[in-house]
Amino acid sequence: MVLWGCSSFEIDTDADGRKMFTLLSSEETGVPFINEVEDKKDFNILNYRNFYNGGGVAIGDINNDGLVDIYFSSNQSDNQLFLNKGNWQFENITRSAGVAGTKGWSTGVTMADINHDGYLDIYVCNSGDIVGDDRINELFINNGDLTFTEGATKWGLNSNAFSTHASFFDYDLDGDLDCFLLNNGFRSPDRVEFYKRTRGEPGNEGGDKLLRNDGEIFTDVTIESGIYTSDIGFGLGVSVSDLDDDMLPDIYISNDFWERDYLVSLLNHVTKRLSIN
Repeated sequence: MVLWGCSSFEIDTDADGRKMFTLLSSEETGVPFINEVEDKKDFNILNYRNFYNGGGVAIGDINNDGLVDIYFSSNQSDNQLFLNKGNWQFENITRSAGVAGTKGWSTGVTMADINHDGYLDIYVCNSGDIVGDDRINELFINNGDLTFTEGATKWGLNSNAFSTHASFFDYDLDGDLDCFLLNNGFRSPDRVEFYKRTRGEPGNEGGDKLLRNDGEIFTDVTIESGIYTSDIGFGLGVSVSDLDDDMLPDIYISNDFWERDYLVSLLNHVTKRLSIN
């Protein structure tokens, strides 16, 4: 995805003078998606701190045809799913697929095979509206026929926090995908005194969560697994990788405002906080 703010740009070339990237217009691809955000008198950056944080994008092959498809989340409009038809042509199948979403202010989106049936499902994080309503996360289960069924409550992934993003990986090495849910804090970031006093206390409403996949439902194992969680954690991004080359997944969490970033390491199949920098 390329963003630009002027009428001219330069495309890099390799050592042989060949173009490394080519910019394709929405008219060429059939992907006209724009995440438009409109300031309103009663809903703007002054009373909603995440107003300009943007949405999310997930790329994956939802119908196993060898072509990657695109799902965009939107803050103030419907989310959209584009099916890759080949030759850089995409078709908007949002309505027929049933994945537009019904909640407010969608943020991060992840494609992962939640139920281990060979098809990618779509998990959408929602941060809610100005009064904090309508922010339950949504899970679109792939039916295998280019349609999806919403099942967040059934699977225990119906978080009501100010979710920013989710990462799915096998933390307990049992062959299925578990979920690390990145959340924004419920507390006001301008309360420095409160921040200093409460840092280190487990979050109740907010805070990052580790959810274990138990086959037919996800179980919250945040506290017992040693995950650092706090109401004043303002999660912006999460990445999972093997940082210490021990063949076990580690988690790096970036935070906003006063909270520091976290690095969590998996030790003996149990997550432990390695450091908070």
